[in-house]
Amino acid sequence: MNAKNLLQAIQKRRSVRVYKSGKISDRQLAMILEAARWAPSGANTQPWEFVVTRDRKKMKRVREIYDNEWKQRKREDPVRYKGLKKDYVGDVSVLVLVCGDPRTMKAYLTTRQMADREKLFQASIANAVEHMMLMAAILGFGTVWVSVREEVEPELRELFQVPQPLRLLWTVPIGHARSWPRAKPRRKVDAFTHYEIYDPKKLRADSEIRAWPKG
Repeated sequence: MNAKNLLQAIQKRRSVRVYKSGKISDRQLAMILEAARWAPSGANTQPWEFVVTRDRKKMKRVREIYDNEWKQRKREDPVRYKGLKKDYVGDVSVLVLVCGDPRTMKAYLTTRQMADREKLFQASIANAVEHMMLMAAILGFGTVWVSVREEVEPELRELFQVPQPLRLLWTVPIGHARSWPRAKPRRKVDAFTHYEIYDPKKLRADSEIRAWPKG
C-alpha cells in the first residue's frame, strides 16, 4: 500500500451506528486482529486483551446493558442528558470487548508518575483499537468506539467472564454499515499545527470548544 492509499483508508474510516446483516469471515477477522497486534505500545508491553464474540445472545445482552444505563441517566437528567443510544451493539457481525492489563505499567521503568503511566497504558491500547478500525475500513466494514463506563462495567465483566485485574475500556462493534456516514467537519491542518513555538493566535476561544456539528 502506498502513501496515497493509506491516507484514503484513514479518510474512509467512519463511526458507524446503523448496521445491517452480513458475515465477517474468519480470514477477515484474523486480518483485523493481526492489525491490532502490530500496534505500538509503551515498553512493547502490548497490554491489550480482546474478547471477541459472534454470539447473538451475548450481543443482545450487551444491548440491554447499555440500554438500561441510557434509561437510568435519562431519568436522572431528562432535559440535559443527550447521550446516544447504543442499540447497534446488538446488530453487528462481531463485537469486541477491549480490555487492558494494568500490571504492564510496572514495565515503564523510566515513567515515575502514576498519571503518566496511565496515559501510556491507555494510549497503547487505543493504538491497537485504531489499527483494528483502519483494517476494518479497508475491508469495507464499519466500526465505532463505545466506552465502558462504571455503570456497565460489572455486568459486562460478568457476561464475558473477564478476570481481575484486567480493566474493561471499550466495546468495538464491527459489521456491515447500513449507510456509510458522510465525513464530519475537520479542522484544517494549519489550525492545529505550530512550528517551533506555539502560536497563541491559534488558541481556540472557550466558545469554540464544543462537539462538531453533524452537517
